Amino acid sequence: MKKSYILLAAGLLAIGATSCKQEDEPRVKKPTHFTVYTPALQNQEIETATQPTSNATINIFCSQPDYGFSAICTYSVICSLDPTCPEVDPDLAPDATPKSIAIPSVDGTLASMAISSYKVGVAMNKMSGVLNEEVADLYPSTPLAQGPVEVYFRAVCEIPGVEGTRVVSDNVVSYKAIKAPLTVEVPGWMYICGDIANLETGELNGFKAPSGGNEELYITNWALYEPKSMVDQGIYVGTFGLQPKEDTGAGVDDTSNFRFFTELLGWTKDASLGSNEADFFKMDITAQAESASGFNGDIVYQGLGNWGIFNFTGEYQPVTIVVDVPKLKVYIKTGDYNVDFDGRDPIFEAKAE
Repeated sequence: MKKSYILLAAGLLAIGATSCKQEDEPRVKKPTHFTVYTPALQNQEIETATQPTSNATINIFCSQPDYGFSAICTYSVICSLDPTCPEVDPDLAPDATPKSIAIPSVDGTLASMAISSYKVGVAMNKMSGVLNEEVADLYPSTPLAQGPVEVYFRAVCEIPGVEGTRVVSDNVVSYKAIKAPLTVEVPGWMYICGDIANLETGELNGFKAPSGGNEELYITNWALYEPKSMVDQGIYVGTFGLQPKEDTGAGVDDTSNFRFFTELLGWTKDASLGSNEADFFKMDITAQAESASGFNGDIVYQGLGNWGIFNFTGEYQPVTIVVDVPKLKVYIKTGDYNVDFDGRDPIFEAKAE
């Protein structure tokens, strides 16, 4: 899973975990100065990671813009091979080589940013013309194949949801010797845990510990993946089987329960996405999930509560799930569906028989 998404989403919502706290009826002013600082290790040779699961990061520090009050801010960078580090072109064609690429910070709320080394490597390859695996054979002809290159950065800050607060650093800094092996973007993934089975393998999760020792089992059986059309968007899709239960009259306790993990760190809340903050909480969503539109709800970051659906059929009942991590939204519909998208909104389409 691309960890930057969940930490960024958490930063947007968590009050008190940021560098500042929102005040009542603040008056926003446009900052006049915003600076990115020269990296202490800018002359050190660095090699970027080639796997999205890598925790390796590159540090970029910047000042905190003065908005006239203490605001919940998010920080990110613009990465470029061009010394001017131009703004990202939002209208660039998908098959065009970009001059700059925006990269979120692992923890978007801090001015002391940690930028995914893997994402920097992907960006460097894209800006060298290696846009995807279909053109990976271009890599040997790029400057990246000859050795380390200088990579330039600007810092970006904004107050989420407040128009006109986005500011880009006045200056550009660089790391002078970053080596980027061939690295192309691949779909990311996250995990589901609970009364859920893999419909193809029949493997039941049964709340198996979400730990590193079970990583192969989770990836093989209980992972949601980014669709190829939504790579690096933080949207994950999967279809699983709801474990059949008996109607004991215990109400919501008889539902098939599940929640999500962005990493396999054990039962810690750090990587958990749930329906509620409280552990053992169960949210019955049966009626909504079985409706024509399906269930559309909010995710609690570091939440330990579960979603639950009644299944007294005696068989594994298919359920299709979409998780939008940056938006902290979950979409759940009983049945086995193809999923298309209108922007970030999922569209559940019946599979052809």
